[in-house]
Amino acid sequence: MDVLVIGGTGQTGPLVIQGLVDRGHAVTILHSGRHEPPLPPIEHIHADVHFAETLAPVLEGRRFDAAICMYGRAQIIADALNGKIGRLISISGARYYYGRPDDPRWGPIGAWVADEQSPFSDDAELDRLGSRVFATEQAVMAHHAAGDFDVTILRFPGIYGPGSILPADWGFMRRILDGRTSLLMPDGGLMLRSRAYRDNAAHAVLLAMDHPDAARGEVFNVADDPPELSLAQTILAMARALGREIDFVDCPGWLGHRIYGGQIGFHRLLDTTKIRQRLGYRDKVPLLDALAESARWWRDNPPERGGEVEQKLGDAFDYAMEDRLIAHLLGSAASLDELAVHVTESAHPFRHPKREGEVWTRDSSAKLMNTPFRYPYALRRA
Repeated sequence: MDVLVIGGTGQTGPLVIQGLVDRGHAVTILHSGRHEPPLPPIEHIHADVHFAETLAPVLEGRRFDAAICMYGRAQIIADALNGKIGRLISISGARYYYGRPDDPRWGPIGAWVADEQSPFSDDAELDRLGSRVFATEQAVMAHHAAGDFDVTILRFPGIYGPGSILPADWGFMRRILDGRTSLLMPDGGLMLRSRAYRDNAAHAVLLAMDHPDAARGEVFNVADDPPELSLAQTILAMARALGREIDFVDCPGWLGHRIYGGQIGFHRLLDTTKIRQRLGYRDKVPLLDALAESARWWRDNPPERGGEVEQKLGDAFDYAMEDRLIAHLLGSAASLDELAVHVTESAHPFRHPKREGEVWTRDSSAKLMNTPFRYPYALRRA
């Protein structure tokens, strides 16, 4: 088929383009020309894809079997492609399920694991960008309803790996590479988040291309196969891939957010049952391999200190301040240990009789529960 890729020069685009070429499709890429990553020999169209006025001239007289929109202004692009394509795969974002975790549409307990029918951010006062993404999806899908062309929407979470544009791991990676052996870990590192390794995200796009009937008119969440690792497990896996051992100092979540920026927050989990059942999605790169490759890439391709990547993070990398916080937290934990004078003595809930008819007693069961509690992942309290 003749396939048009709009954008496609970022983290996942080159992998999608290579996959299309490997499948025998004739690929044309439409992008600004500001970034020219290594790509197979394909046609390039250079234009500003932000505006209908700049898209119309370069698309005049062109026709494609399919288009993949990997750029943000999907509504303008979809309108410009009307009458020029047979189907459109549009990349959207999954973070906007959680623009307002206490959205009453979730129900009385608030946000939980999001499937494709979960409430999507649509309140401009609370989440201006999310409401725009929601409106864009609706406008793009309206072309499908009108019979203009078939539409498939893929909702990406945070994408990680080589060439990462959203540098969610760099704050931790820089500290590890700088020789920090104790890291402040918000909420014990228990935060869970669905993400997608760049190769796996590209694989999802190619599956949507490969299965047009199953993908027609559908919205799919995209993320690495479950189960998700906690934040602490993720950072530990990446550190060990570099041969480093670290420990974590527990701190409140709000403090972690203040230090590391917006990557710290509440759980963001995606239900990916639909894409796995309908399109047969499975990770191309297993999770631990993906994290190891990501860690090695950050080691070999560190961003400029204080440059654009770190400015996006908003991370000051103030190690002197962090050392003061660590000392204070560990001292506070020691003080709390002194205050908690009552020692809990748990007992096994079932009888363990030594002779027939013996009833449950604490003395006979407590010794089965006397293993001292240890925080996981070298999480220090004192």
